[in-house]
Amino acid sequence: MPSIAYAAWAKDEENYRTSTSGGAASVLSQYAISQDGVVYGCAMLPDLEVKHIRVDNYVDLRKLKGSKYVQSNIIEVIPQIQEDVKAGRFTLFIGTPCQVAAIKSLYKEQPANLLLVDLICHGIPSLKILKEHIYRVCPKPHYDKVIFRNEAYVVAIVVDGKKVYNKSLKDYRYREWYINTFFYGYTYRDSCYQCQYACPERCSDITIGDFWKLGKKVPADYIPPHAHGCSVLLPMTDAGKRAIDAITNKMNIYPREAQEAIDGNDQLRAPFKADWKIRFYRKHYTTFGHHLYHVLNFDNILLTDLRKIKKSLTKYIKK
Repeated sequence: MPSIAYAAWAKDEENYRTSTSGGAASVLSQYAISQDGVVYGCAMLPDLEVKHIRVDNYVDLRKLKGSKYVQSNIIEVIPQIQEDVKAGRFTLFIGTPCQVAAIKSLYKEQPANLLLVDLICHGIPSLKILKEHIYRVCPKPHYDKVIFRNEAYVVAIVVDGKKVYNKSLKDYRYREWYINTFFYGYTYRDSCYQCQYACPERCSDITIGDFWKLGKKVPADYIPPHAHGCSVLLPMTDAGKRAIDAITNKMNIYPREAQEAIDGNDQLRAPFKADWKIRFYRKHYTTFGHHLYHVLNFDNILLTDLRKIKKSLTKYIKK
């Protein structure tokens, strides 16, 4: 269990603005490159290919930017990781806890030049599910990428540099199928609901994610405003502590009680729990298809629509 948590965001405004959360992964990646090291992280590539790639320069770090709410393939990079570690290069791997555990299992004892960083993961759908959705709502001969998070949670499909589909969780709550089934836990892999890594005891050197509920119970008035989000960094090992110490000059960073971070992130305590709707959906999805989600949430859809109507009428009446 971590002894301390850090609330932090990148000092570089461009890096901060273009990162999701506070940019902790980006700053750690830049540190690795500055040490003549290499970074392994998840990239959203053209035509809906999502996989971990090797990056050894600052320019290509942009390929690792942004949230990817889908499972990444790490098979191709495993031999590369082993080669870099064997060659003595500082090697940073960032992934979900199960991916970090997989890399860690390659060694009887973790090499000193291998730094493992896991993301606070709520569960993840397979790439097959994402592809089925994209082909259904926006059939195109090719795709540049899919964006899942900017200032809001979204599904934005980019083709030839233009967004051809862009629906947010806020405006399409209970309607846009992929972002809602992800957000509410309908489409995770079976193993996600019994995840052994969803607990305070982590398998990495550093755990990072959003610092939810910062200051809710313990005052945080001394922390300046952070309009584009705030990362939580949880050092789990001495190597993790040293890495965080090395990037303090690149981040606005504030120590907090570890329990505050644990209380604010459900998956630092337990795996996501499937309710009866989720269990019913997963059992009957192949028979009834994706619209079963909307049927099961008809009450929520209706309530959301009524709230929107009420809000519009209130604005009209005030005029």
